[in-house]
Amino acid sequence: MADRLSTGDLFVTTRKKPDPDEVADAQGIAHRFALPFAERAGRSIAHHARETGRPVGLVVKREAITVVQGSRRLGFHPNLAARRVGDAGRTDHFIASSGISPGDHVLDCTCGMGADAIVAAQTVGPTGRVVALEADPILALIVARGLARYDAAPALIPAMRRIEHLAAHADTFLAAQPDDSFDIVALDPMFAWPQEGAHGLDLIRLFASDWSPSPATMEHAARVARRAVVMADGAPGPRLTALGVPIVSRDRRRWWGRIDRAS
Repeated sequence: MADRLSTGDLFVTTRKKPDPDEVADAQGIAHRFALPFAERAGRSIAHHARETGRPVGLVVKREAITVVQGSRRLGFHPNLAARRVGDAGRTDHFIASSGISPGDHVLDCTCGMGADAIVAAQTVGPTGRVVALEADPILALIVARGLARYDAAPALIPAMRRIEHLAAHADTFLAAQPDDSFDIVALDPMFAWPQEGAHGLDLIRLFASDWSPSPATMEHAARVARRAVVMADGAPGPRLTALGVPIVSRDRRRWWGRIDRAS
């Protein structure tokens, strides 16, 4: 896994020829996170990395925020969700395991790049609701902008725009919710278990934590869920077993467990 970044690694800048709104946006983000702002002035990201002594630039554009580290440029892309939504002949383990259906209210406690949230929003449709939480504030900023403004996947735009994305930790958010607030509560603490060989996760690797749900997390999740709590784990599901979550679905790398409120 790539080394995780801290705010001390970051500076904020714009594209080479920003408009005034983009400059103001970038300056606001820099102020919000107490990061240095580097006026682009036509210079390279590498130049500003040397000048600031910080190796990673957050490049703010109207439509996206990109992480630039050396030759790597990483940003939001709904590619995994697009594959899952477009594969009509194959069962989606998340949807099948959770029992999400049209009109449901779903809480995704571990949004990451938003694939599960997008698939859930596509499934619940315009009469449903999806709230997605991301604990890391920088990753949350990048993904929230992508969900709100990414327009290169027309079939997913309505679902992405419906997602209510919040920069919040699952434990804190769950503890504050009333009983029976959502039909389904979902947790996928993917970096609590090894991800060797997984693709499309480079951006998350830079920011995501190795947090894993505790018994208290699951107790609150079960209180908040009207129907079920669904959780993913790496095969063979040691965290599911430790938390007493019945396993309901398996694939090669990931196992899903579900706690039904009736149980």
